[in-house]
Amino acid sequence: MVESGRGNLLEIRDLSLTLGGNRILSDVNIDVKPGHIHALIGPNGAGKTTLIRSIMGGMPHKGTIRFFFGDNGRIGYVPQLLEFDHSVPITVFDFLYLMLRKFPLFLGRRKPMREQILKILSVTECEHLIDRGVGYLSGGEFRRVLLAQALVPKPELLLLDEPASNVDEVGARHFEKMLVQLKQDHGHSILLVSHDMQTILRIADRVTAINRTVTYDGPPENLSLSDMMTNVSSS
Repeated sequence: MVESGRGNLLEIRDLSLTLGGNRILSDVNIDVKPGHIHALIGPNGAGKTTLIRSIMGGMPHKGTIRFFFGDNGRIGYVPQLLEFDHSVPITVFDFLYLMLRKFPLFLGRRKPMREQILKILSVTECEHLIDRGVGYLSGGEFRRVLLAQALVPKPELLLLDEPASNVDEVGARHFEKMLVQLKQDHGHSILLVSHDMQTILRIADRVTAINRTVTYDGPPENLSLSDMMTNVSSS
């Protein structure tokens, strides 16, 4: 059952979305609690990324999306894919400077800028990459850099779309550890899209299975394969 009202950071009610005559999402209801890792799971084409984009205000939809922010109302976002020309000779320092220059008061003058960016990178344990060319980063390293920039300034809600995709097992487990630390040590609220049930069992407080509509919402350990795959009529 979807809970309503106080205690939620995000409420989604009766959300439906149609594109090109195709129903992508239908009557989606979700609550996200503050200080939780809330996972979205479902098969390819289930509408998970479309839902994330709707939360960010980038997709037309019916229904309501309500936030109950108490601070800056900022949403941090790490996409599943980021189009980037890896042949461009740019370092991680240059990349973050370009991404974060809209926050001049935070970064300050050029002299302390390197120290500030090192501090940003240290949150995701990748400060050693500051002078590395972005084109030479592994998939896991690049994800950690993207996560670091998404945390500045501190968001009230962090949206992660398949953050460990194309990352090896060691890198994926390290990413899981970082997400748990962000929740426990820094109080971050995380809405995570994942296809990895083992990851969800290890770190999620709650899971919502989506296949165009919500097929399960509750503790991860009670989610079954049928909950993940159940679909709604296309009519």
